[in-house]
Order: sequence, then structure tokens, then C-alpha cells
Amino acid sequence: MALKDERCPWCGSKISHDKFLEIQAAIREEERRKLAAAVDAVKKEIEKQRKKELADVRQILQKDRDAALARREAEFARERDALQKKIVDISRRVSKRGGEIADGTEIDLYDELRGAFRDDQLTRRSAGNLQLDIRYKNKSAGKLLIATKPRAAWQQAFVTKLRQEQSEAGADHAILATAVFPTGKKELFVDSDVIVVAPARVRAIVEVLRKALVAMHVAKLSDAERADKLNRLFKFMTSALFKRKLAEASELTSEALQIDVDEKRAHDLVWRKRGTVLTRIRQVLRDIDTDVSAIVESRDEPESGKVAAFRVKQ
Repeated sequence: MALKDERCPWCGSKISHDKFLEIQAAIREEERRKLAAAVDAVKKEIEKQRKKELADVRQILQKDRDAALARREAEFARERDALQKKIVDISRRVSKRGGEIADGTEIDLYDELRGAFRDDQLTRRSAGNLQLDIRYKNKSAGKLLIATKPRAAWQQAFVTKLRQEQSEAGADHAILATAVFPTGKKELFVDSDVIVVAPARVRAIVEVLRKALVAMHVAKLSDAERADKLNRLFKFMTSALFKRKLAEASELTSEALQIDVDEKRAHDLVWRKRGTVLTRIRQVLRDIDTDVSAIVESRDEPESGKVAAFRVKQ
């Protein structure tokens, strides 16, 4: 049976069925193009909104960072003032008892030396003293006896007693780690062959003595030669040059530690900011996917009355 003529969906005139199908295809192509253009416009608008939101996030983070820095600066100022007051108070108390105070009272020398000289044998003796047996090729190259008096007021008896314990232990050197020094002394001096040093400098002194003892052990020096070398070593260790270099090394160590602290603080801030921004970006991209899917996958009929009015006449 022959198909009847169709009506043009645009002007209502009679047209052939083939022409009707051609027009219908053109309408669908036009609707598809409009839909694609609409989706593209939506994407552009979403991207514009995303950039605005990212800019807002950056502004918020900047404000938060400035506020956090201001708080930290205020906290630092309070801590600094408190520490300065403590320093003044300690200095006043020390001056009253006629002594100098040194750095390192918070250091645990056992942990400090055990971590620094893992190949040697570190043991605790009576009265809290430490003994470091210096090892070289599984043999003893010398012994150090270390006594700690981090907070006690200075007494000359400390030196006398440690010298006696050194003789009893057969140690090559005796080190008295103390934070309080007699009047006119500070940081480092030698009294009756006992090395009196601030706790913060003990590790450096041990390193110097260890190197000297190993060298003399390898060289197999006589007792007279060892005594001469030790006298020269003590003279160098109590010189202004050695003390200056020791202080410089300590300052550089503190500077290096502060660099690590500053680097970690900066990394923490960057990581927090990056995490916040990335989380927001993921959320925005999920919103984009949801909006695009809603447009593309929608089954609603196009809002064109003409397409909805298409009918094929029998």
C-alpha cells in the first residue's frame, strides 16, 4: 500500500514521506547540536565557577595562614619572654653562689653517647657515672670515665672523687660533665687531669679523646710517649682556639637543627594547603560529572512542540 503524503512540521504543507524523513533527521541533528552546545556552555560555566571557588579557597587559606602565623609569633614572643626571665633568674641564683652555668642540663648523656658511639661499650657505674670502653677491631683502645653533675652547685670535691674513681677503674681519661662552674671558669677546663666540661660539649670531647686513643693504640706508643701526647692534647683542648672551634661547631649544630624545624613547619603548611585544595578540586569534578550525566542521560522529550507533533500518516 502506498504511503500517503506527509505534512511538513515547519510550514504544514504536503510533502513526500522521504522529504518528511529528511526534515525529521535535520531537526534531530539540530537538536543534537543545540544539546552539545548547551553541554559545552555548562562545562564552561562550571569551569568558570571552579576557578572562582579555587581563588576563594586560596584567599581563605591565605587569611588562615596569616592568622596562624600571627598566633605563632605571639606564642613565640611569650615563650621567649618566659625563657628570658628564667635565664635572668638562673643567672642571678648562680651569681649568688659564685659560679657560671653552662648549656646541656637537659641532655641524657647515656642516650647521647650510646647513639653516637655504637661500636664502643657504654656501661653505667655506681653513683650514676658512665664508662666508655673504646673498641678498635674488637679490642679495647682505651677507657673514659664520665661523671655527671648537671644541676649540683660546684664543689671541688667532685674533681677529687672522680680522679680517685678514675684510678680505681683504670680509665685513661676522666670527664666531669657539669652545668655549674667555679668562679672564673666556664665551658671547659682541666683540673688535676680531670676534664671539666659543659654537658652540651661532652660528645665533642669524647670524639676528640676517642680519636687520640685509637691513634695511640694503633701506633703502640710507650707510656712516656702516651703521656707526652696527652699533655699536648690537654694543652690544645684548653686553648682559646679549641674552645672557639667547639663553640662554633655547637652553634652550627643548633643552626642545622633549626633549619630542620623550619623546613618541617613549612612542609606541614604546604601539605595542609594542598590537601584542602585537592579535596575541593575532587568535589568540583564530581559535581561536573553529575551535571553532565544528568543532561546527557536524561530521557525527557525535547522541549520542541514540532518534534513532539511528528506523526506518520498511513
